[in-house]
Amino acid sequence: MTDAHILVVGGTGMLAGLTEALAGDGGRLSLLSRQASRFAGPDNLTGYDVDYLDKAAFVAALEAAGPVDLAVAWFHSVKIPAARRLAERIGSPRGSGRLFQVVGSATGDPTHLDRLATAADVAANLPQCRLRQVVLGFQIEDGRSRWLTDAEISGGVLAAVRADQLYTVVGQVAPWSARP
Repeated sequence: MTDAHILVVGGTGMLAGLTEALAGDGGRLSLLSRQASRFAGPDNLTGYDVDYLDKAAFVAALEAAGPVDLAVAWFHSVKIPAARRLAERIGSPRGSGRLFQVVGSATGDPTHLDRLATAADVAANLPQCRLRQVVLGFQIEDGRSRWLTDAEISGGVLAAVRADQLYTVVGQVAPWSARP
């Protein structure tokens, strides 16, 4: 990936470890986050301080960043225009690109099987955007459940990116009744 343009949305909190690892891979890395300028990254990282709920500012940051070969995005909701705007930017003159959509554990709820499909709609009719989905689950240890740590989340998402998996659950979502 040394010549690829990688873009991470929301990579300063729970995905900070992922951002650091991807920056270490070389290439050009763009980081879009409300606190991107506070992220001490290498020279190949350009941060854009932007809130994805600000439609105009988010689109301007995407335009400034340029075409994207690989994106990893954590949006608290897929029912916002930002997710679609990002999917539209995936791909470059070299060809199609990949979007790793990180979603919360609620998409693993077996009583709402439609949630994952609804989340996938961000890439509908965009052949240049090859969508992959990463569901964040929970862990059960010693008979007790807990949410994932930031390190577990970053590591799991990074593993999904490196393996180019279409669908990944980090941790577990079953049994659903055991979630914290």
